[in-house]
Amino acid sequence: MTQDNSQNTISNLIVFISLALIFILLTRTPVDADLWWHLRAGQVMIEQKQILLTDVFSFTRNGTEWVNAFWISEILLYSFYAVGKYFAIAFFVAITGVATFYIIARRQFANPFVNGFILILAAMTAAPIWGPRPQILSFFLIALLDDWLINKRAKWFLILLFALWANIHGGWIWGFLLIIAHMAGEIITQVTNQEKNWNEVKSLFGWSALSAFAIGLNPNGLSIWILPFQQINVSLQIQEWLSPDFHQIAFHPFLWMIFLLLLSAPFASKQNWGQIFKVLGFAYLTFFSQRNIALFAIVTAPLLIDWMNSALQHFQRDTRFTPRGELSRPLRLLINSTLILALIVVSLGNIYLLSQPEKVDSNYPVQAIQWIKENQPQGNLFNSYNWGGYILWTLPEYPVFIDGRADMYGNEMINQWQAVVSGNENAIHILDEWQINLILIEPYWEITRILESNGWQKVFEDNKAVVFIR
Repeated sequence: MTQDNSQNTISNLIVFISLALIFILLTRTPVDADLWWHLRAGQVMIEQKQILLTDVFSFTRNGTEWVNAFWISEILLYSFYAVGKYFAIAFFVAITGVATFYIIARRQFANPFVNGFILILAAMTAAPIWGPRPQILSFFLIALLDDWLINKRAKWFLILLFALWANIHGGWIWGFLLIIAHMAGEIITQVTNQEKNWNEVKSLFGWSALSAFAIGLNPNGLSIWILPFQQINVSLQIQEWLSPDFHQIAFHPFLWMIFLLLLSAPFASKQNWGQIFKVLGFAYLTFFSQRNIALFAIVTAPLLIDWMNSALQHFQRDTRFTPRGELSRPLRLLINSTLILALIVVSLGNIYLLSQPEKVDSNYPVQAIQWIKENQPQGNLFNSYNWGGYILWTLPEYPVFIDGRADMYGNEMINQWQAVVSGNENAIHILDEWQINLILIEPYWEITRILESNGWQKVFEDNKAVVFIR
């Protein structure tokens, strides 16, 4: 075998190992609070054969317009569930991560060990926010769009991409931010070049403008343009919209990527201003809200790979990996096949263990919901915000007070929910106003300490949940 063939074999093997480890890293027990209302919406749309554009799940917003930018994703998620239950959903989440980072891996050359290390680090950075929700499809599309822009492929693709994106997830706004950063880099490049060529900038601007109109090609019409800004306005009390908590080790890989950028920047062979602006822009968004951390990892990985390889070349002449000895071809084939098979078995076994129903149930008030099913208390339900989606999935006969669709409920309902669980002076009045006769919440909320003195009866309690009726 020639040295080039040996190099290719090693590179391909390292890419496979890196992607297999990413698959394992991004395998999740499907317990995300928003998964359930997406599943329920997908189920209803398949059963009724129509797209949901108004609320049918709550009694507080019933019949209200719902800008459902996720309808394709919801049908897809429910279809996976219908075929393979939690295992299929967990597999979908992990394989979407592999596809996302493969787009980055396929355009990288130089030292395969550096490339593999950065890919895994980027996956670790994205891991805190990677879960069974439509946004992971937006992460994939960001990687695809970034690759398309860097390689200067046909611009008409943008129209198709954004038309599809607007029906998958509201994250299409991230795509336009990526294009803006790329165009800013192109402008800086042209300004600093002696020979000017503005064709690329003009072409990208024109096709991007047409793509903005393509966003309207969805069942919600132009209402979808408001969606990202509504979410920013009402969601500041929600955990994923808060800044990263660096006391949690899960967010440290984000810092490691930033530090490696700083250390390797002096060795960069040339400045790619488009990539630099993307990194700066999505780093800013991540410091503002942790839900953007996966976007930072995806757009930063290619630049960090380039800079790390440049730094490595600075300290050694030849960055290629030279095998110490040449094994026979059958032995190489046996070793590689065994390694690949072992990684596949471990990956699938990991999914199987993490997707067991008891693993999912351990995160939710299963016993409390079972009590409600058996006793069928009458009246409107006040529920935990985090359990809203799970309740409408497992207890559909009870419309919820609130769930994870923050943009639809708005500040008014979120503030009312917060006032009740905090036991504010108007908490009982809000419960009376909405004719609430059943409460299912976590036992630590302040409201649980004053309900019994206001005519409520505690009928169920465990370490997960408490149920009150009146």
